[in-house]
Amino acid sequence: MKKAFIVSFEQLPACMLGCYGHQWIETPNFDRLASLSILFDQHFANDLRTTQNSFPWWTGKTIPDVFEAGEQNSASFISHLKTKGVKSSLLVESDSQTGRNAVDRSQADFFEEFDQVETIVGKNGFKVSEEKTPVAQLMQAAIERLPEWMEDSHEQLIWIRSAGVPFSPLAPEFFSTLYLDEVLDQGDTEEENFDEVNLVGDHAEHSLSEEDEPSDYSEPDLDAEDWQELITVVAELFTNPEELSELDGHERQMARAIYAGYVTLLDQWFGRFLDRMLDYAETHSFLLIVTAAKGGNALLGPVRQAENWGLFEEMSHVPLFIYDSRNEQQGNRRQFLSQPADLPVSVSSWFGKPLEKDPSLGNNLLDVILDRMAFPEPIIYAASDQAIALRSTDFYYLRLAINRESFDSEETEMLSDNLTTQLYQKPMDRWDVYELHAQLPEVVAQFSSRLEQSKKR
Repeated sequence: MKKAFIVSFEQLPACMLGCYGHQWIETPNFDRLASLSILFDQHFANDLRTTQNSFPWWTGKTIPDVFEAGEQNSASFISHLKTKGVKSSLLVESDSQTGRNAVDRSQADFFEEFDQVETIVGKNGFKVSEEKTPVAQLMQAAIERLPEWMEDSHEQLIWIRSAGVPFSPLAPEFFSTLYLDEVLDQGDTEEENFDEVNLVGDHAEHSLSEEDEPSDYSEPDLDAEDWQELITVVAELFTNPEELSELDGHERQMARAIYAGYVTLLDQWFGRFLDRMLDYAETHSFLLIVTAAKGGNALLGPVRQAENWGLFEEMSHVPLFIYDSRNEQQGNRRQFLSQPADLPVSVSSWFGKPLEKDPSLGNNLLDVILDRMAFPEPIIYAASDQAIALRSTDFYYLRLAINRESFDSEETEMLSDNLTTQLYQKPMDRWDVYELHAQLPEVVAQFSSRLEQSKKR
């Protein structure tokens, strides 16, 4: 019987994985999966609001409600599959120190639609054994249950949900210091210094300004407690966005190195689960999808004003791997513009139980993989708490979510287009660095018109 597995990370930016272009973070297991599956290079999270999120990977809804009036469809594809006889199980990771966070609580209604739900508890921390971390506990639990799932005579959907990189990415000591030594040891030579390209990936198209260049730094003589204090302070920078603009180049590198250590922790434990999954590849028909709900903090991207938008590359670009044990086209990449709303359509189709056709739903990525049909040029509607955006294959248009009616006439005149609107050329400008709205007013007008039309639906 068919089995579908979804491994999701609440926060895992594509830019931190080797298979998406990063040159120095060790992610051998994600990279191995990329060599065995179909990797979608242009997969973007589109609803990043902290409230009133449409949760597209549950609902299949492509357009956040901020674009159009009307009642939200809260039904998920889990309920649809249940009516078709597909059993469902959910493993949810939780940190014992914080419990379920706001993101988990906001999705509780979707969790309840599964036939079985189990919360797996772990603990993050510098002195915690890696086997006790939330992701390790989650993957160990999944490995233990895998034989039972595979031998069950029913068709099943198994969702394994990790928090990914937490807001304060404090990994056990080995992982927290894995890359930090390289930053602390950097010397005077160009080869020993980490430049901006290395820190964010190999496709960045700019360099640090002189004042941002990291200063020489000698590794301090620290005991274990000093190390823990240093790493804890740096990790907490991710929870205080207002401090990011005050960091110098070297402090940014330290924070990224600690974040990178947690990414490698995720990779190591996901790899153990992947090993067990592949043991069943020759004897069972299963689909494995690995993805993330959102990327990471603005601190991971280039030095630019990103916090007022919430939709730039480091936050919206997320990984997507699709492995089908019966598909011989594995090991390829697709440039098709995809989004989380495509997952419910694709998984339902894989079970042979397609969702009712609806223009508001996502695309069937299995058709994309097998070239079974031609698709119109995709347009992704995106929203954060700060902005809304439209992404095509050629351009990325953003508009700041400012209510001009809340300003007086004098203030409104001061809100020039370059403060409220931005345009970037894709895929050339990967990191949203070269703003072009003044140079391409006709393109801006086209996107603006499309936004206004969406609000009239």
